[in-house]
Amino acid sequence: MTTLRDRITGGLGRATFRQPGRQTEAGIALLVVLAWLRGVAPPLVQLLDSGRPGFNTRTDLMPVTGRLLGDALTLAVVGLAAVLAGYGLRRGRPDRWWGLLVALAPLAVVASAGWANHQRPGPVTLALPLVAVAVWVCRPGRRVLATIGACGALTALGSMLLAAARPELALLTGAAAGAKTVPGGLLAGPYAHSNVLGIVLALSLPFVFALRTASSRWTALAVMLVAVAWTGSRTSQVAVLAVLATRAMLAVAARRGWRPRRPWVALVSLPVAAGLALTVVTPLVTTDPAGFTERGRIWRELLAHWRDRPLLGHGPEFFDREPGLAEALGGAFNHGHNLLVHLLVVGGLLVVAAVVALLGLCWRRAVSVARRGRVVPMLYLVAFAWVSWLEASHVPTTLAGHLSWLPLCLVLRGEPDRDSEDQGVPEVVDDPA
Repeated sequence: MTTLRDRITGGLGRATFRQPGRQTEAGIALLVVLAWLRGVAPPLVQLLDSGRPGFNTRTDLMPVTGRLLGDALTLAVVGLAAVLAGYGLRRGRPDRWWGLLVALAPLAVVASAGWANHQRPGPVTLALPLVAVAVWVCRPGRRVLATIGACGALTALGSMLLAAARPELALLTGAAAGAKTVPGGLLAGPYAHSNVLGIVLALSLPFVFALRTASSRWTALAVMLVAVAWTGSRTSQVAVLAVLATRAMLAVAARRGWRPRRPWVALVSLPVAAGLALTVVTPLVTTDPAGFTERGRIWRELLAHWRDRPLLGHGPEFFDREPGLAEALGGAFNHGHNLLVHLLVVGGLLVVAAVVALLGLCWRRAVSVARRGRVVPMLYLVAFAWVSWLEASHVPTTLAGHLSWLPLCLVLRGEPDRDSEDQGVPEVVDDPA
């Protein structure tokens, strides 16, 4: 018979991740938090020290404090990932190593493109590969997905609080806001542009559905929706609408008791396929330089550069090193404003092939777990596909791209818990087991 002491001990074990495997899961969750802090803390220090920089400028205003903080957080991610990877390998040899190779392939191709273009990678390029290995050997569960959602909600809340306390720091106005009109200015939070905040929130929002309680899910969702609307980022808003529409569609499927057959697989895959189709087709057929808010000009120039090195591209530092590029693009941009264009110019056809393989395996895994009611991976792929249509600042191979590469590794490798991610919400279909 279970005693009160046994119940208390068991509860404390669950709360502190002391069950078998919980220590490594807590470690992966800490990696998520450290990567999130790496993206938020240094620019916040810069804002508080120097104010918001001028629109479309490359002037480096990062103070020494912010630079040291960023380096310390990067080293913390690298060190913790190495420890977790070593610990996981000591526990036993993980299966499906070929999947890890697929996850690492895009990072390896981009690094190779850098070497081929005489761009020496720094220690920061070790962070994401080590994190991928740590995820693979530790195979975390739903709590890590919930951590990403919680970080996104904190980003939204913190940005709005900063806008209330210091609007001159958190809001974009004037030329930086462009043709978008939001009373008071566009919400950018600690980031250089409101579009960046919108992308961060759109990619984090699917993981809100992994939070354990209904109250936390609804609260986080409401905060993030308000913040996304405030950013004025139309690409992110479309991505969020696609995620919510997919979630509603899956809820309808749950109520009707649809079985996991081929029509159902096609239905849940349609939003991802639509977003990726637009990502591929739009820059190739757009001929008007002013199309898609001047993105037509950017795509035309970058595709012309890609044709000079079609196989390996120009490396990850192309946007910083290419002379005259800012004038040709019409601004000092650091990405291609479209996933396909960005990958082609940075890593050529090889990295495109590697990313296609990775997304294909992630889709297969997401469909598999969605059949058992675990829909967060599929929702993330929806967000990723639609954000990638007109943006690409989320895919650098440094920690700035952690909201792309880390979740993709989690989708591909993460081990779902026995309970559904949507606690208190009917499963999409009955578990055939």
